[in-house]
Amino acid sequence: MKSSKSAVTAAALIAAISLQAGAGAIHAAGTTAAPKVVSASSAASAKTAHQNAVYNHMMSLLKSPTKQAEAVSYMEKNIYQVSPWQGSMMVLKLENAEKANLDAWNNKFFKDSIQSKLMKLMKSGDDLTSLINKTSDKNLKALFKGARDSGYTLQTSEGSFYLVLDYPRFQKIRSYVSADIKSYIDIMTTETKAPFANDGALSIGWTEVTKRALSQEAFVKSFPHSNRTAQVKSLYTMYLSISMSGLNNTPLFDYDTKKADAKAKAALQAAVSKGDPSKSAYLKKLKGFLDVLEKNNDVLTPEVDKYRKAASGM
Repeated sequence: MKSSKSAVTAAALIAAISLQAGAGAIHAAGTTAAPKVVSASSAASAKTAHQNAVYNHMMSLLKSPTKQAEAVSYMEKNIYQVSPWQGSMMVLKLENAEKANLDAWNNKFFKDSIQSKLMKLMKSGDDLTSLINKTSDKNLKALFKGARDSGYTLQTSEGSFYLVLDYPRFQKIRSYVSADIKSYIDIMTTETKAPFANDGALSIGWTEVTKRALSQEAFVKSFPHSNRTAQVKSLYTMYLSISMSGLNNTPLFDYDTKKADAKAKAALQAAVSKGDPSKSAYLKKLKGFLDVLEKNNDVLTPEVDKYRKAASGM
């Protein structure tokens, strides 16, 4: 009984020390206080205790919006110390917090004075870090730094500057999460680096539209029970609709002639010919769409419209 008690006490001590002082403290504690022979079960208990301590500290930080930046930094420095499940939950809980606090952060950026300063300051290729270095305004520096450190990145559309979640930043820690969350991070990183639309127009090519839709479909098929399946499925539904309709300022069919855009049609045809419609619901729907389009001489007729609405759920 004494031996068992000592092992548990040692495990708890190691976990507490390592959380406060890092790996060096673990080594020091191990060389000066730990017994020379440590059983496998004791070592496993110590590891589990440490993982739980790291995870629980991250969760405590996320309870307060004012500690979001600290939570981002803490996760990036310590996620390697927890299990893949805990790492995944740390990422998802942080994402939830960043989403919950996004409006409050954007309200700071939407002030006319800030928008005006950004208009003069920001150039193509700039990010929050470069803006911090470019401005001498201490308040502006603090605002930019706070947003960056809290996990956001700056984008612009229709003449306005606004924040979005910095998913590319999650690439730093993707190796410490489960397979589905790795894939989710990759999908959202793509969306952040190259948003599909700007000013109501498609800002990526039609081939990229089909590529992203296939990637999203593959995620839903591979991870039907993932914590983020619903989000990716929603994204996929949007891309399916874009594939058959386009956007307001990049319509698939000309508003006057009702004729299908030749480049768009070619991209859809290429996706179908390169893939296997029997194994992809997306490609199967595209093939059916192309067939009915061909039958109607590439014109948006009631028959074509009926098919695309049924296929995309519009």
